[in-house]
Amino acid sequence: MKKLELKLACAVLFVFSLFIMTSCVKEEKPVGRIQGIVTNANTTEPIQGVNISLSPTGASAVTGSDGRYEFNNLEPGNYTVQGVKSGFESNTKNISITAGNISSGDMQLRPAVSGFRLNVEYLDFGTNFSQLQFKIINKSETLPLSWEIMESLSWMEATPNTGNISGGQETTVTVNIDRSLIQQSTTANLTVRSADQSVVLPVNVTVTGNNGPQLHLSENSLDFGTTATSLAFYVQNTGPASTSLNWVCSSINVSWLTLNPTSGNTAGGTSTQVIATIDRSQISGIVSTSVTVNGAGSSQTITFSAAASGTGTAILQLSEGSLDFGETSTTKTFQVRNVGSDGTTLNWTISQPNVDWLSFSPMSGTTNSGSGSLVTAMIDRTKIHGPVTTTVTVNGTFNSANLSISATYQDNTLVVSDGLFCFFNFDGPEITDYYGNYTAINAGAVVSTDTPSGEGQSYQFNGENAYLLIQDNIVPGAGPFTINVWYKTGRNDQALIGSDAVFNIGGDSKSALIFTNTSCIKYLAYSHTQWTTDSFATYIDNRWHMLTLTYNGTIGMIFVDGSLFETLASNELAWGSTVNNSFIGMDYSLDDGGNYGFFNGKLDNFRSYNRALTTTEIQALYNAKQ
Repeated sequence: MKKLELKLACAVLFVFSLFIMTSCVKEEKPVGRIQGIVTNANTTEPIQGVNISLSPTGASAVTGSDGRYEFNNLEPGNYTVQGVKSGFESNTKNISITAGNISSGDMQLRPAVSGFRLNVEYLDFGTNFSQLQFKIINKSETLPLSWEIMESLSWMEATPNTGNISGGQETTVTVNIDRSLIQQSTTANLTVRSADQSVVLPVNVTVTGNNGPQLHLSENSLDFGTTATSLAFYVQNTGPASTSLNWVCSSINVSWLTLNPTSGNTAGGTSTQVIATIDRSQISGIVSTSVTVNGAGSSQTITFSAAASGTGTAILQLSEGSLDFGETSTTKTFQVRNVGSDGTTLNWTISQPNVDWLSFSPMSGTTNSGSGSLVTAMIDRTKIHGPVTTTVTVNGTFNSANLSISATYQDNTLVVSDGLFCFFNFDGPEITDYYGNYTAINAGAVVSTDTPSGEGQSYQFNGENAYLLIQDNIVPGAGPFTINVWYKTGRNDQALIGSDAVFNIGGDSKSALIFTNTSCIKYLAYSHTQWTTDSFATYIDNRWHMLTLTYNGTIGMIFVDGSLFETLASNELAWGSTVNNSFIGMDYSLDDGGNYGFFNGKLDNFRSYNRALTTTEIQALYNAKQ
């Protein structure tokens, strides 16, 4: 009996133990995983050493040499991984975890872009402006940028001239010039510099009707050869007799050369002699240096060279220190001279220009002692869109010399370029807009040299069958816009046939800007809203006038010669967007009866913008006459 009781007790104890053990085993929850690889967005190569953080758990990992990482035992839910590595822009990715599955954490990191860019290639103050602005743009989205502007000209000031820009941001710099200190047209440079980048911004100022002093040097180089110790050049004031030129020489960075005087005041039409003296005891071999003479807001450079006594050498000298192509020239010449006196032949080579608009022929050669070799410099004006400067070096057997090259292109878009949609200046052999997006087919219009500014060319229309055709819409569609054009007509009312069209677009829109036979301006919007102004007879006088139509979405404005002529409040004045062709000088079937109208007169500088210009901008266009 006792044995039976013992067996029953043991059985009960065993069952109880199993119950306790079973109840103590924790039920495991289903989990998921993240596995990913981090690659370079530019090369797709894996990136090692990327720090990966996981939110909201706070866990972290580092990618291996294969760019891989993983997070295990993650409860189902939403997570965020972030990849960070020096030299790359950080990236994040949202990932959803499901039980029993592996979720992809693949991501790409983009190499961090450093440095900056400017929103313009140059500043052209023209003949009227005293203040212009440009922007410094930080190219990096994450890295800060420290910058400064290097300039030391008395007549120009940049504000601010130093600063810091956060990643992805930009800052505006205002440049002011004092025209009272500038006596002649000049081009100078502003240098914008960061820790690892430097950008040169050319600044062009045009002075017309110059009555001030003008600096000129009688020589651009002086060679002392092997025996001379003293030579002279002249600082000349080529301005009117009533002017006075204050000039000064830059500091001399060699010990063997002295100048006397180093500054002075020279009356108009006269010159001041400067004596250059060298100390031959401090010369060995071939030596050369340059000095800049500054005055009247401009500068000119003269080069000095010499050889030690007894040195048998071929000495290189250039006939010109600079070549200015101005606004129209495409070729200039200069000589590479061998001024050595011992009969040695000069071997010379021109350094490869660092710009694509300049070339030379020949690029190298040999020149006998006492002779010169003619070199032609050529520029490609299709690649110039503003004032440009560069310097090339001509290297000889024993010495070298620098040649400065400059050219100017009157660029209309510099005056008002923001939002410029289409611009025909009519100056090239082909009727192509400035950006190369549109080309006009000439149907009878004749080239004329009569222009608002007296430079370039315009097109003359006969009022009977001449027009320009552009097989596209050259005015922005629905929304704000500006049309700006210079015109010259003396057509009287009786001579008008239908409508005297300045500009029109075809297609379904049939928008037009025209002169009517009652000497008014008429604008027909694509919505068929018509706006006819008061009499325009005052401005049909066979003189150049600038006509501007703006629309900001609610108000239309017509300006003549930069001044407001008439205003119309309407929300239905937008230009058409469904267009097959655009016409300049012809009204394309303005009414359903097919009544064509042709412009009789001259047109120049057609512009359209994708916004309504301000009164100040319109006045700037008028003052520039470009």
